[in-house]
Amino acid sequence: MLKQKSIVLLMLVIILIVAVGCSDEEPEVNSEQVNEETLNESIGTEEDIEPLHVITTFYPYYDFVKSIAGEHVKVDQMVAVGADPHSYEPSPRDIIELENADIFIYNGLSMEPWIDDVLEMLNDTNVRILKASDYVSIREYRHDHDLDHEHDHEHDHDHDHDHDHDHEHDHDHDHGEYDPHIWTDPKNVIAISEQIKEILAEKDPNNKEYYSVNYRNFESELLKLHENFETIMEEAHSNIILVSHSAFGYLADRHGINEIAVTGISPHAEPNPGRLAELTNLAREYELQYIFFETLANPRTAEILAEEAGLEPLMLHNLEGLTTEQREAGENYISLMRQNADTIRKALVE
Repeated sequence: MLKQKSIVLLMLVIILIVAVGCSDEEPEVNSEQVNEETLNESIGTEEDIEPLHVITTFYPYYDFVKSIAGEHVKVDQMVAVGADPHSYEPSPRDIIELENADIFIYNGLSMEPWIDDVLEMLNDTNVRILKASDYVSIREYRHDHDLDHEHDHEHDHDHDHDHDHDHEHDHDHDHGEYDPHIWTDPKNVIAISEQIKEILAEKDPNNKEYYSVNYRNFESELLKLHENFETIMEEAHSNIILVSHSAFGYLADRHGINEIAVTGISPHAEPNPGRLAELTNLAREYELQYIFFETLANPRTAEILAEEAGLEPLMLHNLEGLTTEQREAGENYISLMRQNADTIRKALVE
């Protein structure tokens, strides 16, 4: 009997030893899993790293950032799709978003009349601010710009407006009205985009090379646009364009185009009857066939002049913003400026 009990006890001991031996294999796997989880928690995964948040006031700068940064940043524009930057007012929510951004880009030159208050609110934040108009040469809007014979059709195509050109103005002038539409000249966009690239690399040095490559590709597309406009003006039979409002002065000055505007640099200004009569006479005297109107601007004035002078209306994109249809179609700065070149070619060459 004792012998049987001993055998039973021995078998129980053997079973316990085997069970403990099997359980000893488990912690090794669990240890690796714990170590891996701990490592992931300490360094984070690539998906956990928050991208830079860039906010721009309106469309062109949104496009420039996207062209350089791609999916490496989150980009928002303050002015909604289809809205007019001139009449926009930031909401309290916009300000809160802005205070938590990494980079803020605005145009300047009174394009954003509310900007001083916003900049004051950002004084005590870590937001990096870029004022685009600080990096290009500024033109003073000439109210009596019509048929300025300095821009004769036999213009010099080598008059690139670099930062030290003759028309450069002190930004502290307290007289005159400065043209804010700096983005309509691709050469200006190159200068501004270079600054965007530098700030992105400063804030996100790990992707510096990525930003540099994208900037060079974008610069190449912008230079092709510039060369296209140069070719058009070399072939042009006229250098006069009649536009609904003066949004293309930088492009015009760059390429020797004479821009005659129905209204000034504000798209909401209304010309008086005398001005309309004067422009009707000019259109007939110079045998103009077209008048250019713009997206996001009231076309009524241009339509009246077109009827009076027998002109065909054509669309020019001033790129202050996209319409909902343009956005859904995937249009961008480059594609719409190509359309502008084709339209100007139709008016001045064909």
